[in-house]
Amino acid sequence: MAQKMMMMAVLVILGTMMATFTVAQETCAQSLVPCAPYLNNATAQPQNDCCDPIKQAVETQLTCLCNLFNDPTLLSSFNVTVSEALRIARECGVTTDLSACNG
Repeated sequence: MAQKMMMMAVLVILGTMMATFTVAQETCAQSLVPCAPYLNNATAQPQNDCCDPIKQAVETQLTCLCNLFNDPTLLSSFNVTVSEALRIARECGVTTDLSACNG
């Protein structure tokens, strides 16, 4: 009986952690939506409505951004490539690169 209760507690905790992780990724990705017009237009300079959320995400949600960059299905679900995302970040003056995700 005690083992079943322990197993149930572990499953509940893991389920809660996964739900929190997914919500955090959605929040991170949603904050970058204003950058969408600049993805397919390499000549347009991203404005503050795009750049400010990127800078804030790098400062406060780096783990979320790393998860987006490191999981090919996540970015592709938004029809975005890693190189496009990094290009926009560079154009916004963000110097952090993917090596920050390794730390």
